[in-house]
Amino acid sequence: MEDTNFTIAKITHEIRNPLTLINSSLQLIQSMHPEVKEFRFWSQTLEDVSYVTQLLDDLAVYSDKRRFFMCEVDLKEVIHSLEESLKPYAQMNQKHFTVHMPTQLPAVFGNPMKLKQAFLNLLKNAFESTGENGCVSLSIRKYLDRIIIRITDDGCGMSQETIETIFNPFSSSKSYGTGLGLAITQKIIQAHYGEIEVASTLGRGTTFTVTIPHI
Repeated sequence: MEDTNFTIAKITHEIRNPLTLINSSLQLIQSMHPEVKEFRFWSQTLEDVSYVTQLLDDLAVYSDKRRFFMCEVDLKEVIHSLEESLKPYAQMNQKHFTVHMPTQLPAVFGNPMKLKQAFLNLLKNAFESTGENGCVSLSIRKYLDRIIIRITDDGCGMSQETIETIFNPFSSSKSYGTGLGLAITQKIIQAHYGEIEVASTLGRGTTFTVTIPHI
């Protein structure tokens, strides 16, 4: 597995260099010849380059085996930061986003940036699965020695076949998705000695449940 991750990291690095040059060239062409934006396939070309860049970023994260810095984390601060970051998106896209947290919550041992990344991946998926006026909620509570975080949406839901492969790398029902977001999220949660589960019903919505130990 380590050899595979090393190979992925090496290939990712080798592809990123010429891709950066291609992207710079495209930006230069557009700045010197603004009329190129009228070309039928120009915007699609830029989107394709952006997609490959995102894929390389996700591959780099997924194949990175380095242990990240862990410390005492106030999950309420992480969630508040996410809530503030997502408010403009929710308003612009006519979504409803609610957060439910107790006034007191014990700290967890982890990495605040990685935890934020994991929850952001789940919330992003939740928002994208809903239509106009869709609802997404995040709740967090303490139960015994665990913290339970639930992210629920009233979107399109998933079939049982999709649920069974949802955490597999490159498994995505989105035409523009890399299929690595949930695989990365699962790795982050497991690195925090936690678990992630999903329950979904087609046409009714999805709930992701994350449990991690508290200090």
